[in-house]
Amino acid sequence: MDNKTEGSWLIHNTNKLQSVTNQSGYEKTFLAGKAGILLSAISANDNITIDNDRLNALAQAANINLIFELPKLVEVLKEGEYIDTASKGIAVLGVTGGTVLSHTSDIFHSLDPKPVELATLDLAENVSLSPEFVRDLSGRLSDEFKLSSAETTQLFSDAESIGFVDVEDVGNSKLLFNGNLFRRNTAQKIKNVLDSLKPFEQTKLTEMTELLKRKACISVDTAQSMLGDALFQKVTAIGIFDINVVSNSTEDVGFMTLPSAFSKFSNSMVDDAFDLAKAFVSSITYGMTKSSNSRGQITMVEALLATLVRGEPVGPVPAIAEDYKILEMKGVVRVSPGSKKGRYGPMLTLLKKEVGELALQAIRQGDVSEHSLTALPSAAVTKFQGPEQNREKVRKKQTSFSPKATNDMLTILRTGGKL
Repeated sequence: MDNKTEGSWLIHNTNKLQSVTNQSGYEKTFLAGKAGILLSAISANDNITIDNDRLNALAQAANINLIFELPKLVEVLKEGEYIDTASKGIAVLGVTGGTVLSHTSDIFHSLDPKPVELATLDLAENVSLSPEFVRDLSGRLSDEFKLSSAETTQLFSDAESIGFVDVEDVGNSKLLFNGNLFRRNTAQKIKNVLDSLKPFEQTKLTEMTELLKRKACISVDTAQSMLGDALFQKVTAIGIFDINVVSNSTEDVGFMTLPSAFSKFSNSMVDDAFDLAKAFVSSITYGMTKSSNSRGQITMVEALLATLVRGEPVGPVPAIAEDYKILEMKGVVRVSPGSKKGRYGPMLTLLKKEVGELALQAIRQGDVSEHSLTALPSAAVTKFQGPEQNREKVRKKQTSFSPKATNDMLTILRTGGKL
């Protein structure tokens, strides 16, 4: 596996480790992943200087403890020569969003990780390609990473309890998979799932997939209405569709996208590691659907994105100060006062060019139009909850009452044939 893919699994596993109280045995994974998360927040198109106040704000938004974690992460990044420090802040040394995952992998290996930590990354990669039985993986991972019998047993126990992988009991064995199944080789996998469904379910799933190809994203309410509750639970539990949630002070609103939405342009799994492009697309779409002309409604989205990608600021309009807070917190954009064509007010500058390029391509080819997200909130978006976190919620609900639904589809994906 290449460095960027390994870096994406480090971020994935770190996000899982953050949900448990004890990271024992995976300290190097956690440290490298946290360093990558911070590096993503502070990276930009060019060398950039960040004062301590902004550094603290970005760290807090990334769920990094300012007292116990931030000083260590800054130390690690400085040792790797990704940043330099001064009394009033830090300088980021030529780190772009596109290189963060590779740097995360490099940091991990510099920490001399344990074999079991390396094995968890390999495990995650394997079961993202196809569901695998524990019995088929244990011998290979044990041999490749020189794990003892006890370490191998602990590896699979940790992977299940921490959530590095999902586990389904199938007969007398355990079948492993994760939420990235449908980010690569999507067409064949969806065909295999369709073959496992009843004719009326096949029709519904095909219609949903085609709708998402045309509109790029639709509201969760629309998806549930089209699929019905039972089929909705089945397909979202194994990650055929991504559920994203945007939030503000008044409500949480969910919408669905295809996991491979950006695979036409790049490695969708890698680009979704930080969910930046999907957060950007949702924020831009919000600007098209909810802002009035007086506050800065977006009417020429391609022109706006092209301007940002060229490195030029856009504005000034009042909406900029309110509608892009989640992108500010993720370090994707900077909002600052400025003037243009005789007007003065909030201006928007893109800090991560590659995120803007990805969003621009998705909007051009995926038809993210004013009809795509009719249910977006009516106040400024301040929070974005990515697909994996939402899939976990659906899966827990689905597993509690109908595990066979998941078993059947996972078996089909593994065998490529009918039940």
